[in-house]
Amino acid sequence: MKRLLLLPIIVLIAVPSSAQVLDSLFLNRSIFELLAETGPNGNRVTLVQQEALYRAVQQQILQNASQKIQGYRIRIFSSNQQNARNTSMALKEEFERQYPYIKAYLDHRDIDFRVTVGDFRTRSEAERFIKILKTQTAYRSAIVIGDAINYPAL
Repeated sequence: MKRLLLLPIIVLIAVPSSAQVLDSLFLNRSIFELLAETGPNGNRVTLVQQEALYRAVQQQILQNASQKIQGYRIRIFSSNQQNARNTSMALKEEFERQYPYIKAYLDHRDIDFRVTVGDFRTRSEAERFIKILKTQTAYRSAIVIGDAINYPAL
C-alpha cells in the first residue's frame, strides 16, 4: 500500500514545473471523465471499479455541494459607478466564454458590484492563473483575494 502511495509522489516530483498544467482548469469536470480521455501520446487509463464506489463518490459530491472552504479567488472587477451592473455582467459573461472551466461569480455588496473568478485552494494556484490573466488588457487590474470557495470538483 505504501508503495502505491509513493508512486504518484515520485511522478509529481519528477515532472518539470514548466510542464505542469493549472489544475483549476479542470474545475467542473469529473475525475472519472478526465481519466477516460485519451492522453497526449494516445495513452488512456482504464478504471475498473464497482458501480457502488462510483455512486458513493457522486453522492459525496452532492452532499458537499453547498459547503464552503477557505481559499482564494481572483477579483477581476469592482466598481460602484452607475453602469457597474451592466459592465460586471458583461465582463462575467466574457470571462466564462474565454475560460469555460473556471467559474465566475457576480457579487453585489453595499454599493459595489464585483466579479471574482475561480475556486483556488492555495494562493500559489491563484497566482499562477493571475499571471495568465494579466497578459490580457481587460484583466490587468486583477488581484488575488482570500474568500470562502466551493469545494473543488473531483
